[in-house]
Amino acid sequence: MMDSDQLSAFDVNQAPAKTRAAFGDTEFGRGCLAAIQLIKTGVRCVEVTLQGWDTHANNHESHTRQNAILDPAFAALIRELRIRNMLDHTIVICAGEFGRTPKINATSGRDHWPYCYTACIAGGGIKRGYVHGKSDHTGSAPVEAPVHPGELLATIYHAFGIDPETIVYNHLNQ
Repeated sequence: MMDSDQLSAFDVNQAPAKTRAAFGDTEFGRGCLAAIQLIKTGVRCVEVTLQGWDTHANNHESHTRQNAILDPAFAALIRELRIRNMLDHTIVICAGEFGRTPKINATSGRDHWPYCYTACIAGGGIKRGYVHGKSDHTGSAPVEAPVHPGELLATIYHAFGIDPETIVYNHLNQ
């Protein structure tokens, strides 16, 4: 890739100023815009990360700051993919690796909580506007249609046209 035309996809300054502004002047926003440009050049899988959600202290302050970065960039990503007629054949996933406790700890933070968390999937033929499952009133546990992470992956595989039962071996043939 370093010697290909795909390298220019990282130059988000080629996008109109109005488009760049919609994503936000942040590393994550620029990453989301670069992801679109990479997909346009044929890159099949792109990951854009936003660090800083592990809020064992100062949860509310930290999440307010993170949401101000995530919300405009994620919305712009979905909007731009739809405008460019790329959303139907692109899957966008927004998820963390862990939920957060429903209770605030002694340092105004929230600790790890694997029992209940949220993921958002858009595009790729996934039903639009659909919310699956429900948590209790504190966000402690699923009370309706819980989904195991393996089931979430099976949904993504299905959208990619991959049978979730397919066995894939790594480079060590394991």
